[in-house]
Formats: sequence, C-alpha cells, structure tokens
Amino acid sequence: MQLTAIAMPDSKISQIRSHFSAVIGAKLLQYETAELLLDDGTWDAWPDLPIRLYPDTGTLIAVSWSQFDDLWIATDFSLPFSVEGQSIRWVKNSIEGLNAAIGATIRSVMLGRGEMSIEGRDIEIWTRLVIQLDESWLEVFNALDENGYDFHTQRPSGTFIPCI
Repeated sequence: MQLTAIAMPDSKISQIRSHFSAVIGAKLLQYETAELLLDDGTWDAWPDLPIRLYPDTGTLIAVSWSQFDDLWIATDFSLPFSVEGQSIRWVKNSIEGLNAAIGATIRSVMLGRGEMSIEGRDIEIWTRLVIQLDESWLEVFNALDENGYDFHTQRPSGTFIPCI
C-alpha cells in the first residue's frame, strides 16, 4: 500500500495537547451541539458547527473538523466560520448515542487516521479525534462536509497517535 501524505499531524497534536491538557482527569458534565432554524420554522441538527464539551473544570472545549481535514479547537464560544444571517441554537445532550459519556472522566486524547483514497492511492489523513472517558471513547470525526460523532464501549479500531 502506497501512502500519499496530505497533512502532517504535528500541528493537530500540538493543538490537542494545548487545549486538552488542563481537562485530563476532569468529568464531562455535558455537551452541546448546534441546530439551524429552517425556512419552515423547524429546527434541524447542524453538525457543521463544533461540539461544545463542558468538563467540571469550568472550561469549555469546542471541537470541529472544518475545511476538509483542518482540526479546529477553541476554549470559547467562537466558531470556525461565520454564521451571519443564520438562526442557530445550542442544545444540550441531544445525541442519544453520546449521552453515556456524561459523567465520565477524561483520561486521554488520541488523533486517529481516517480513510481516504484518490485515484486508487491511499491518502494519509488524520481526521479522527478520540477522547478516552473512563472505559469508553467519544469520537469526533470528519464526516466529509460536517462533523460525525461516535461513542465506543470498546477502543475503536484504527491507527492512533496518543496526544495526551
């Protein structure tokens, strides 16, 4: 298998360490995801915007994959792109499959290799952020044009770089 590198993960690892170091050992109190107001007056999930994690340290960590394989992490309410003209709201603990993560302790964070090929060649692309919570794992991954989320009760398979 021949790999073609798109982006080295060094800056992503540095960003993960910088933002998550202070919350290792903290409990996850809640998370928030965004919803977009549609023309018909209903709200719909908008996973283009970050997931906001609230550990018991009183801090906030927002995580999003933006612009293909760019990892965006912030410790404030900023956003990776402008939502001017859009009506959004943030909803608490709205993804049933992730709610088992609430109350668990943040143990470590890993960067995982995603899967992609172009013209039959495998591309080295690091598009999975995996947070170990006690004996489970919360994953935020690039789902093409939006964020994807998974909760694993067993360590997810794949290639990972321990970050913290």
